[in-house]
Amino acid sequence: MNECSLFKSRFPANRLILLSILILLNACTPTVQKTHEHPAYFDSVFARTYQIEQSSSAAGLAYLEQAYAVSPTTGTIDLHRKYFYRHERCMRMGKLQEASLYADSMLQIFNDKSMQQRYPQYYAQALFARGDIFRDQKKYNEAYIYFFRGREMLLQTTDTCLYHEYANRLALVYYHQEKYLEAAPYFAEAFQRLSRCDTSTFPIFSYQHAQLDNTALSYEKGGDNQRAIFYYDSALRFIEKSGAKFLNVRDNVDDIQAGKAVIYGNKGGVLLRLGDTLGAESLLRQSIDINIHGEDEKRDAQLTMAKLISLYLAGNRLDSARSVLQEMGSTLDLVGDPGVRQRWHRLQWQYYEKTGQQEPGYTALRAYIKLHDSLEAAAVKPAVADINKEFERMAGEHKLELLQKNNELQTAYLAILVVLFFAAILIAGMVWHNWRKSRRHVAALEQLNQEVTAQHDNIRRSLAALEQSQQNHYRMMKIVAHDLRNPVGAISTLSDLMLMDPGRKAQDREMVELIHTSSGSALDLISDLLVLDTSLSDMEMELMEIHVALKYCVDLLQTKAMEKQQSIVLKAEPVQVIACREKIWRVFSNLINNAIKFSPDGTHIEVEVKRQNGTVRVAVKDHGIGIPLSMQDKIFSQTHEVKRKGTRGEASFGFGLSISKQIIEAHNGKIWFETEESGGTTFYIEMKVAS
Repeated sequence: MNECSLFKSRFPANRLILLSILILLNACTPTVQKTHEHPAYFDSVFARTYQIEQSSSAAGLAYLEQAYAVSPTTGTIDLHRKYFYRHERCMRMGKLQEASLYADSMLQIFNDKSMQQRYPQYYAQALFARGDIFRDQKKYNEAYIYFFRGREMLLQTTDTCLYHEYANRLALVYYHQEKYLEAAPYFAEAFQRLSRCDTSTFPIFSYQHAQLDNTALSYEKGGDNQRAIFYYDSALRFIEKSGAKFLNVRDNVDDIQAGKAVIYGNKGGVLLRLGDTLGAESLLRQSIDINIHGEDEKRDAQLTMAKLISLYLAGNRLDSARSVLQEMGSTLDLVGDPGVRQRWHRLQWQYYEKTGQQEPGYTALRAYIKLHDSLEAAAVKPAVADINKEFERMAGEHKLELLQKNNELQTAYLAILVVLFFAAILIAGMVWHNWRKSRRHVAALEQLNQEVTAQHDNIRRSLAALEQSQQNHYRMMKIVAHDLRNPVGAISTLSDLMLMDPGRKAQDREMVELIHTSSGSALDLISDLLVLDTSLSDMEMELMEIHVALKYCVDLLQTKAMEKQQSIVLKAEPVQVIACREKIWRVFSNLINNAIKFSPDGTHIEVEVKRQNGTVRVAVKDHGIGIPLSMQDKIFSQTHEVKRKGTRGEASFGFGLSISKQIIEAHNGKIWFETEESGGTTFYIEMKVAS
């Protein structure tokens, strides 16, 4: 297994690589100040750039630069995203020098200390990018410094999703140093850290199963085959379980299949070493069948073919070996990797040796040796540093730097304390001087306080007397209203009886009708006066069926509505409330009476009772004259401004709605209206349902 398999599984989304990296960067960073940033605009720019690059890489990059050029303003993070995109793209293409320029550009953005503190997560990305350059250049000591600084910046954030960046880079450093068993736990940690990101996105899912594959690959290269198989199986289970929700996008399906193919090939290699040739052959064949058709997976398919050829040669299945050798050879020019070509020449030589073909075997051997020597000469391994010691050394230097800063701060604090000490002495002298001066004013302040207290007591006594006077006023008004009810009621009854006399003269009947109307109005006024001061203290609360009370009220007022050729329609659900039956009935009567009074002849009035969310809502809707805008904010007040005559000239005293509001609020309910002038009015009452 070679290193390409690691990076292949690290970036499995072959059609969404660059776009996914940017999405992941945004997904794994906390919300920042976006006053001058344009995330939505540049999200669409990068998506379009990716689409264009599928046809022409140069055209895609040209579009990206043009989009930034025409943008009226470009924020700090907007610019960082462009450099990061170009950096990652160059890294994947092996253009380290160009990638280095973009990494330096990112660092230049955060050259100011305040910008580093404001955007620690993005500054960490820039540091990691520079460290990646040094790592791929095998300058590990320099890479450690940038990784360490990146980690320090990540610790300043509260987003634990970000920590996978650090764990993944430590793993890669160990992997490059061929310390595979040390790399494996860090790849596993990166997987765990990614689980704290937004796992509903496809890039996060891709990176997670890639880290499981990397963990298995590290154990495989470290010689721990059992753990390698465990993590390969874990990666496949993770893909099956978590990848189902991404199968509705065609590109996602292709990427998931490519990721599984990599794992099949890696696991097949382990089974081959363990002697399970049947299992190995099945997995290797599945891997080849998937990746041979991909654009970016052909190299992995070639490596898997090499394993399958080795299996066939070991089992003397020479025809099968020849077939796969030919298949592998036909793809060499498509990838052009000298390492793959070297392996192909070695396998050719082994095949010709087994089949007794000395001349072509000698040619293949010479080609293999030539490539082998060339690659060995180029692969100069640097001295391997101990990353733990390096980090301990840098942590010690960082701690020493902090101690020096603390010492400087303590010196500054001491100077400040000296200044504060003398300032305190000066302030104490001024306080003493002012205290002596203020003693002369204490007596005057005490006298003023006594006067204010006396005035407060006078106001309190005046308010108490006013409240008592108001109570006496209401009490006297109720007594008068109660005493007037009987004689006025008698007048109304007698006038009603006189109207029943068919022999009464027309002139007399007109006078009696006037008496009957006036006495009825007087009775309404008396009823309003009796409930004018409504409070919980004088209400007898009981369990009542509100729909029954409404039906009773509607039945009583149907006769009055019929005098104007009106009809009252009731739609009611059975609902119980705790209320004062008499007072609630009064509210219903007021609202329906008003609807009759202010509606033209021949219209209908709708009354509805509806239960919802633990409350009951009563609606009384008419198709009358509506409420003018000038009266709407005063409609529930006791003022002459809200008095209006009905459509037949009916008198109004202006108390009904005010009394209704008092009653409903005394029941902890709400009353309001919706109206259109000349278009009708709907009054609503809302009360709590009895549990």
